[in-house]
Amino acid sequence: MKNLIFILLSLISLSAFSSKMDTIQAKSEIADVTVFLSGAQVSRNIDLALSQGKYLILINELPIEINTQSIQVEGIDNCKILSVKHQLKFQTSNEKTSEELEIESMIDSNKLLIQKLKNQSIVYDMEEKLLLDNSKLSNNDGGSSIDDIKEAADFYRARLNEIRLGKLNLSTEFDKINEELHGLYTLLNKLIIKKRNTYSQILITLDCEREIDANLILSYYVPSAGWEPMYDFRVDDITKPLTIVYNASVFQSSSEDWNNINITLSTSNPSLSGNKPELTTWNLGQRKIQYQKAENAVTGTLNGKVIDVETKESLPFVNIVLEQAGGYQMGGTSSDFDGNYIIKPIPPGKYDIRVTFIGYKEVLIRGIQINANQIRFFDIEMESSAEQLNEVVIINYMVPLIDKDKTVSGGTVTQEEIHKMPNRSVAATAATIGGVYTQEGDVSYVRGARTDGTVYFIDDIKVENEIETSNYISYTQSTRVTNLEYSIEIPYTIPSDGEDYGIRIKEVVLPVDYVNYAIPKLDPDVFLAADIENWTKLDLLSGKASIYYRGTFIGESRISSDLTSDTLSVSLGRDDKIILEREGNKEMNDKRVIGNNIKETLGWDITIKNNKTSKIKIIVEDQIPISEKKSIVVELLESSNARVDEKTGKLTWEIELEPNEKRVVMYKYSVKYPKYLNLILE
Repeated sequence: MKNLIFILLSLISLSAFSSKMDTIQAKSEIADVTVFLSGAQVSRNIDLALSQGKYLILINELPIEINTQSIQVEGIDNCKILSVKHQLKFQTSNEKTSEELEIESMIDSNKLLIQKLKNQSIVYDMEEKLLLDNSKLSNNDGGSSIDDIKEAADFYRARLNEIRLGKLNLSTEFDKINEELHGLYTLLNKLIIKKRNTYSQILITLDCEREIDANLILSYYVPSAGWEPMYDFRVDDITKPLTIVYNASVFQSSSEDWNNINITLSTSNPSLSGNKPELTTWNLGQRKIQYQKAENAVTGTLNGKVIDVETKESLPFVNIVLEQAGGYQMGGTSSDFDGNYIIKPIPPGKYDIRVTFIGYKEVLIRGIQINANQIRFFDIEMESSAEQLNEVVIINYMVPLIDKDKTVSGGTVTQEEIHKMPNRSVAATAATIGGVYTQEGDVSYVRGARTDGTVYFIDDIKVENEIETSNYISYTQSTRVTNLEYSIEIPYTIPSDGEDYGIRIKEVVLPVDYVNYAIPKLDPDVFLAADIENWTKLDLLSGKASIYYRGTFIGESRISSDLTSDTLSVSLGRDDKIILEREGNKEMNDKRVIGNNIKETLGWDITIKNNKTSKIKIIVEDQIPISEKKSIVVELLESSNARVDEKTGKLTWEIELEPNEKRVVMYKYSVKYPKYLNLILE
């Protein structure tokens, strides 16, 4: 009884408190975004003009996938933040808004105009047929006079021209109205999508000690975003320095467009665990538990096109929603102007796709399998409907369809396994997206920063004044203990469509050693490479690199930041200005029998000719055999001053050649082995 009284008193107090608090639905705008290698932190500005008192600030229509633990609110002077709450808003109202009713009225008017145009076209067709059916002239006396023929021809010509011109005008007007009608359908579809979608809401309770006019900053983390470093390595000539262009490929599908906002690119990766490993007791005779290094969260991609099932034409601005069992919305997007859509990143598992578009029957596709590190291609066909029907076309796939991308293997989390997870609330489900992990049903943490060491950086790049840096765009490079950040000062727009958008960060020009490499035993061509010393000071991250030599695209390579050597070698392709030949020297070849052994001597000549107009440096590699048996003895007799690796038998010549200079290097070796052995020595 006492407990009941206490609860009633608490409810009365809460009601009294709420009655004194004003609720304000505040407008917010995205100010800036920090994009991580996986995920992004979004900051929004909220302008507030409040008098003294307590307020409940409601920020509506935020992404569903907001990680609750990441929400931060920066306070205002003379205001206390009493609480911050996150909740999901399910749009269940079927009541049409005034804007929807207005658009539907315009659609009806356009449909009426189209029907009138069709009626006029039918009348023209009937009149044209009537004229053509009665175009034959007749006369009881067996013919028509010239004046009658001329008068009839003038009449038919004039009237038929009027009919054809009228039909042409009707066709032009019909196309114009039809285009306007299509635009109205698209606009109505966007409104319905907005009304049906599930959004996040954030409620902030403020206690203002005095009147304020200030800006509140709200920030949160969304997993469906990221960026990948990409580079252009450009060489105009080996007498000129190397140019490295730093690029970034940015994507996001958070359901809200980033329009003209400031972007910061961070090398931090919240999808990686920041928890240090712990050693457990190792008892002999029991299974040893191996610690596995945390890797990037594995996700997949859904990609395809939406088309009309009859006309096969693409459908733009179609709403595509990704759902888990029970109708939980896990993500979504809209098709672009060409009908293409892409949703990423998606945790592995089975999903349903719900597709809606005004004027078409809603489609529900069940059991789409998304695998880790793979792109699932899936085109969607929609059937036109004369009126907007509530009919849903359901397609079941009991087994996964064929995936076009099978280049990477990975595990799959099945729908049954998801059901076994603790806490199946909508909030907990949304929080599991993209590397956000739960513990005992509550969101416990977002995976933290990279774990591969502490690296220190300075503004720009400085290597004893040997590197010249220029910016394609304005940016500020800052350093943190565990990550590098590029603040792009020119605003960018990144739509929520999952597509990759390129950002150029800066350009670095630095002197390098251009070295030619040749292994004539394996390939008769010479390869040109740029050797970059102390490359770790360039802040290069692992990523794709496009190679350009003399303005020509040579190909793609990949930069790995895990290299331990001090020199990074970037291949620039084959160099046809250097001639290379490798021939056996018959004068050196010899074979003798010495008792129970055979001793063979072999020699090779390697000729290098520089046909360039500039001096070159070339590294030539070859090898002699090595022996692990005492009965086989290998002896290097001549090497033309090559550097010899005794363990591998590799011979290396470092040669500098002037323009048009030719050089011959040779090596000779002998092998002594028993008669009963049959060895291949070439």
